[in-house]
Order: sequence, then structure tokens, then C-alpha cells
Amino acid sequence: HQNCRRNYAAVNHHSRAGHNDPSEWPKKPNPTPYDILSMRRDEPYTKHRFYNLVKLYHPDRHSHSAAIHHLPKATRLERYRLIVAANDLLSDPEKRRLYDTHGIGWTGDRAPTPNESARYAEHVWRDQPGNASRNATWEDWERWYDARDGKPAESLYMSNGVFATLVVMMCMIGAFAQMSRAEQSGIEYMESTSRSNMAIGQQMERNTLVAAGRSKDERVDNFLRERENVLYAFTPSTYD
Repeated sequence: HQNCRRNYAAVNHHSRAGHNDPSEWPKKPNPTPYDILSMRRDEPYTKHRFYNLVKLYHPDRHSHSAAIHHLPKATRLERYRLIVAANDLLSDPEKRRLYDTHGIGWTGDRAPTPNESARYAEHVWRDQPGNASRNATWEDWERWYDARDGKPAESLYMSNGVFATLVVMMCMIGAFAQMSRAEQSGIEYMESTSRSNMAIGQQMERNTLVAAGRSKDERVDNFLRERENVLYAFTPSTYD
């Protein structure tokens, strides 16, 4: 028979070196939830430290370990309250975000100030789904106040006669605006045509006066020159 040697597992007290001793309490007078649960701010939340602290400080325990047995009962209860509060804050992603971003939701072992309470209530109110502050137009606020005060939503209706009257008035206003615009455009066109005709008449008068002292052959030669210049978009009398 071969000798069988049974090996037993031994407890390695250093296997959880990453977790602090539950009996160790932060030295700060006002510890943060990260201090109480021995966490870094960028570390994912786990309940391992919380479970160990609850087993150590739970008020229903008949006897406590020697590490905290010397503490007064009031101190143990206060620490237990802080442990539960820290777990409640860090285990909720929304509460943890508000604490990391705005520093609200945690007062440690002191009562919250009125300013902190107001800030926390405001952020909780604004983060509620469907809140009027997310799209705070005048109509949104009116609906929010009506819902808060218990007023029933009353729809406003317009009679057919009133609607028809409004449509006719809008059509008349538009027609008057178009008539005024057309009249103004007609006046501007007439003035432009009159100025153009006047310029043409003045030019013809000048040409007549110039040609009055010339012979027939000179007038024909000048006419031919003027016709070619105008055809090629030159200024009259360019080659005279």
C-alpha cells in the first residue's frame, strides 16, 4: 500500500491584502464615504468592505470584537450609521455622480446646512424624468404649476365665426400690403421710364444741333459712323 498524504488548505491572511482591516476607522474627524469604505474615487463599487463593517458594527450583535469593544455604544452606533449612509450613496450611480460633481448628498457626522439641503433638493428635483426644468418654456411652467396645484387642464377653443373673421382680416391685410407694394413699384417704374425718355430726347436734340451746320454728305457720313459705333457698343462720336 502506498502511503497517502493528505494536504490541508491553510488560511492565507495576506490573500486579501487589498482590503483593509474592518476594525480600522479613518483618522479624519469628518471622513468621506470613500474613506469609510476604503475606496478610490475612480474605483468601481463593491460591497465587500461594507459587509465586513456591518458584521463588525451592527447594533444587534450581542458581543463585539476586541478591536471595537472599548468604544462607547454611541460611537459604535454613529459609525454604523455612517457605514450605511456611505453604502447608500456610493451604491447608487446617480447619488454618487451628484456627490462627485457637486459635493452634495453627504454631510458626514454633522447635520446638513440649509444651503446643502436646498442644493440637494434642487438637484434631485431637476434630475427627475419629465421635469419642467428640462424644457422650461412658458407653457411647460404653466402646466407644471397647474399639476402641482391640482388645477385641471382646460383647453381653449375658438368658434368657427371668430376663426373665419381672423382669416378674412389676415387676407385683407395681406391684400392691402400687396397693393401698396405694387403701387410703389409702378411709381418707381414710371419715374425710371421718364428719366430714360428724357435722356434719349436730350441726346437727339444735341445730335440735331450738331448736324444742323453740316452738309448732306457730312450728315450721311456722320450717320454711318454713329450707326457703327452704336452697333459695337462704342460711345457715339468716338472717331469724330
